[in-house]
Amino acid sequence: MASEKTDDELLHGLGLREVRTRRGFEAVCDQIRRQLLDGELKAGDRLPGERELSEQFNVSRAVVREAIRSLETIGVVESRIGVNGGVYIRGSTPLGITQAMSDMVSLGQMPIGIVTETRIELTCMAIRLACDRATAAEFDAIEADIDFHAELFRLGGGSRNARSLGEFYRLIARATHNEMIVMLVDSVSEVMRTLLARIDPRPHPDMIAVRRKVLRHLRARNAERACAALTVHLKHLTDYLESESRAKG
Repeated sequence: MASEKTDDELLHGLGLREVRTRRGFEAVCDQIRRQLLDGELKAGDRLPGERELSEQFNVSRAVVREAIRSLETIGVVESRIGVNGGVYIRGSTPLGITQAMSDMVSLGQMPIGIVTETRIELTCMAIRLACDRATAAEFDAIEADIDFHAELFRLGGGSRNARSLGEFYRLIARATHNEMIVMLVDSVSEVMRTLLARIDPRPHPDMIAVRRKVLRHLRARNAERACAALTVHLKHLTDYLESESRAKG
């Protein structure tokens, strides 16, 4: 059986190059994203260790850690523990879409209201299709996710910094049995989650109640009421985000 490659061999095999700019963690993120988009990195690849990455990029280990956290936030990589632990490239990542939208919002080229409008329309489209196509098991999975976060919040946990908070929307999208809708819903939801986390990492206190209400309508195959309930919630979040952004800007 072939021996496992060392981190140095993995790094050079993936074609990662030393970062020569002073943009810090963003330069590291940019290079890893470029390797992914060029096909030099693919789903399932393990990145070299923190020390090896810092030496190759010629940056501090703190910069590497920040880059990995940033990439993990937008779903490009995931950290695994155990014998085969490490940082791995995730599969089915809508990287280009998510990053493009994030950049446009950050640069002020895309108003927050446009992001929310898009999110509402996409989510309602997903709800309509899910009402037609979802199985009882898929509705049960949505309920299990709601119960999980309800208990997490009861115990004082839960944060918008955790990507699991968006699983509710992903599960609705998956119930459409349309992979393109899954990708689009996931991307727009992730952009909005990141924006809200920057303002306040605490989830909205009514979130669990709203999600249970939406699920009741989904089980009843009532797309109109499910969309209406979620639309009110998302518009409130947008109003909050815009007011806080103005206050801090």
